[in-house]
Amino acid sequence: MDQLRPPAGTFPTKQAMVLAALRDAILGGRLRPGERVVIDEVARRFGVSIIPVREAMRQLEAERLVTSQPHVGPVVTGFDEQAAIELFTLLECLELAAARHAIDRATDDDLSELLKAAEAVERAPAARWEEANARFHARFAACAHMPRIAEHLATVSSEWERLYRLRFKDSAAPDRIRAESEHRLVVAALKKRDEVSLQAVIREHNRRAAAHYA
Repeated sequence: MDQLRPPAGTFPTKQAMVLAALRDAILGGRLRPGERVVIDEVARRFGVSIIPVREAMRQLEAERLVTSQPHVGPVVTGFDEQAAIELFTLLECLELAAARHAIDRATDDDLSELLKAAEAVERAPAARWEEANARFHARFAACAHMPRIAEHLATVSSEWERLYRLRFKDSAAPDRIRAESEHRLVVAALKKRDEVSLQAVIREHNRRAAAHYA
């Protein structure tokens, strides 16, 4: 499997190394939707037994990056025509849940880091805007201090990142100025502990993005 590259850095286990390489290949589009991931070939590629590869596959399946098909084995998960709408609906729901807890739990340090993340989005060049935008939303989720919500948001965000790279990377960008102004509104509403305004801007932000990409 020439698409797989040994990941940079050190890893605590062989399973973590294989998982990092497979996830990077899927998110980077080198392993395409519908492509088989042959466990024996992956094991040979990295010089490991099939056990850590199977463990990595289970994690990738939990992240919806691969799907196990009868008589075929693991294949890279594809996207249907409603994928963008579904993903932004999930992001909206999870961010609304995060907002409810962030209103009470966000610290001054959280607000400071969230503002820095918003400013980083505004400074980002066009080619890196989506990446900076994702970091802002991850930073917002962290303000809730609810790790399971943040974990689920990260999973859905990674699915959106892959869909964006596969289908929308060369399409027209959303209204960047408006999106960045909404980030500022998120920061302001959270600072004021104004849950109604915070939820309203989250709904508008996600629904407008869904409409744009749909």
